[in-house]
Amino acid sequence: MAAPAPSYDLVLLLLASAEEEARQKLAVEVEQLIQGQGTVLEGREWGVRQLAYPIGDETTAEYRVFRFQGPVELLNELDRQLKIADIVVRHRIIKLDRNPVDLPDLRAIDAAAAAA
Repeated sequence: MAAPAPSYDLVLLLLASAEEEARQKLAVEVEQLIQGQGTVLEGREWGVRQLAYPIGDETTAEYRVFRFQGPVELLNELDRQLKIADIVVRHRIIKLDRNPVDLPDLRAIDAAAAAA
């Protein structure tokens, strides 16, 4: 019996100063790339957040997370394309354990904290 395909989280930090349309376009392109060779399990937009430390001149970035399954070739292609995308501040692909935790909805958490 074949082992189930591993799941991955792709964490994107996009330039907060870039136009919303450009950030949205990149997110759609990433999702299409994943669906071309794998399966998107979940996607979340965490919004613009303060970086833990400056990256270049940037102190904030828009965070987006995609949980997906796919072959190694997909990981390589995602890495290659995100390295050359102008609006990507950083990206990281993380292989998940067999029972990954659910992605938190940081926007809901922020709204609840603001209301309190």
